[in-house]
Amino acid sequence: MKSLDVSPYFAANSVLPFKDRWAVMPLQASMPINPQEVDRNWQILQNSELTGKKRLIYIHIPFCDIHCQFCGFYQNPFRKFDTTIYVDYLLKEISLEINNPAMQSAPIHAIYFGGGTPSALAAGQLGRVITYLKQKAPLAPDCEITVEGRISDFDDARVDSYIEAGANRFSIGVQTFNTKIRQKLGRQSTEQQIIQNFERIALRDSVALVCDLMFGLPNQNYDNWQRDLQIADDLPLDGVDLYSLNLLPTTPLAKGVENHRITIPSVTDKCDFYHQGAKFLGKQGWMHLTNAHWAKTTRERNLYNSLIKQGSNFFAFGSCAGGRLGGQSFMMHRDLTQYYAILDQGKKPLMMLTGKSLLGDWLHRLQAGIEKGRVDLTKLTEHSELFDPLIKQWHQVGLLQDQDRCMNLTLSGRFWSSNILQALQQLLLQLNNPEYIEMQKQMAQKRPSMPPNHAMPAAHPHKQTIKTTLRN
Repeated sequence: MKSLDVSPYFAANSVLPFKDRWAVMPLQASMPINPQEVDRNWQILQNSELTGKKRLIYIHIPFCDIHCQFCGFYQNPFRKFDTTIYVDYLLKEISLEINNPAMQSAPIHAIYFGGGTPSALAAGQLGRVITYLKQKAPLAPDCEITVEGRISDFDDARVDSYIEAGANRFSIGVQTFNTKIRQKLGRQSTEQQIIQNFERIALRDSVALVCDLMFGLPNQNYDNWQRDLQIADDLPLDGVDLYSLNLLPTTPLAKGVENHRITIPSVTDKCDFYHQGAKFLGKQGWMHLTNAHWAKTTRERNLYNSLIKQGSNFFAFGSCAGGRLGGQSFMMHRDLTQYYAILDQGKKPLMMLTGKSLLGDWLHRLQAGIEKGRVDLTKLTEHSELFDPLIKQWHQVGLLQDQDRCMNLTLSGRFWSSNILQALQQLLLQLNNPEYIEMQKQMAQKRPSMPPNHAMPAAHPHKQTIKTTLRN
């Protein structure tokens, strides 16, 4: 008979179930392929039909106009590079596989331009890529095409070029409308300027307009957070994200907090902010789509971010982009010189390609369920009864709505969803893939001597539950 010790994952109490929120770390579910075998394996993958799951495209724009003090992903200063050359090479990379069976075997349901700061590119440059994909890729009739960026970049010329090319969703990072807080963070646009820009974009009535807000910022309190929420509700938005600030240890902000020069709200305060936001948006009629995302209108679907968690196949293009096809993960070269040089040879600029995942589909089902606030353990393991003590304890401290094995998270549970996900991941590994535990130990022992080109890619920015960056 199977046994499972769930007690290490018991929550402390209803006020502070865990000491802090755990960042969601992706399981290293597959091993990198030998560099000498990468090209051959990539060609096999490209000549395979990829069907059975929704398919996506991710385009990475690795430039930023400024280096946000929150951000650990900054790479290339915008002013030092010719972005026209980058777009030329990006189109060259896409053309290498646009007609392959892998791309053409089923519809593409969402395209996401991420970074970096995609909106930093000049008007018309992203439009070239969107137009090419609409002409050549098998896009579904309702394909979601998202451009993310900062509000000050979305001038009339850029907005019109995105829409004319076919973009139908803008994801704009604001984080806070509060001018004083923004100025202390080095943000440029004022509250009134942001409001006017959103209203100007919305007049076109042609895209789903989404705003990112962040709680846990320095000097944030109940009142100014409530004003952020009220402004978002008053604006003609289709969707809004409420993200918790997650400090990356190498950023200036984290160092300021460590040196006691800057004070940020506690994790208990962040939990209160999340409840405040969720309850307010619910009262105003917003639909709670995923843990951090709400929709005001049916125009907003949040399709790309939802499908990523479900294990969808996603093609990836651009320096530093990462993707997953047929259960194999891959990542492009981060260095632009290498990226360009390999494309000049007529080859995909792969830095790394893994073999197929060693885990079953249960992991993606778990991740997708957590995002929706509902996890049916009976669909993830044959031994769901072993979780009963954990379910009972989590219910007692207010993380679950009831004691059913189909777990429905409360608002508190959704705030602590990353902790719940990590706990269930580790426990399900013991039941479903005990051999993986041993493999983890072996990989940890080998990691110090592993050469750089064998390194696994960092988590895809849009797969993470806790936001780690700020956009102006």
